[in-house]
Amino acid sequence: MQYGIQLKTRVTLLQPEGNHRFQAWVSEHVNIAPEIFVYQRCPNLPEEPLPDDRFVNVASVADMAEYPATTPVGTVPFFRLSAIDLVFRSVHALDETWEAIREDIRDLLENKYKLDELGTDATWDFNEGVLHSSSSSSAMSQTSSTSQSSESSTSSQTSTP
Repeated sequence: MQYGIQLKTRVTLLQPEGNHRFQAWVSEHVNIAPEIFVYQRCPNLPEEPLPDDRFVNVASVADMAEYPATTPVGTVPFFRLSAIDLVFRSVHALDETWEAIREDIRDLLENKYKLDELGTDATWDFNEGVLHSSSSSSAMSQTSSTSQSSESSTSSQTSTP
């Protein structure tokens, strides 16, 4: 299965402080929910009318399954949104954070692919140092064959219909 995320970003200079506001939001998504940013709802003081929601991380595959989208449910304070809005005191910190976010999104998509591959029923035989697989899914065979051949020249894979 194909997965994809497209983000749009905006950076603005906040005056007079000189801070940089970084906004990113999911503009397109393929076979994955757009709510990929994990937030934590923190307790606030009684006189504060709005909840204190803080960006925590880009969701992992487990986070996508465990945390609800848009608002926390029950006593678990974590939830997911499709956008982030952060303020940085330096361009360097903004750049480091943006690079970490991109890497985490790549990891999320890569792990979705890996789970698809592992989630298919297969039999793996290890005979004389050669890997053979029987799978009911041709997509599994193609994906595994590609990854196995790139990992080791001594491994091969065959599939049976």
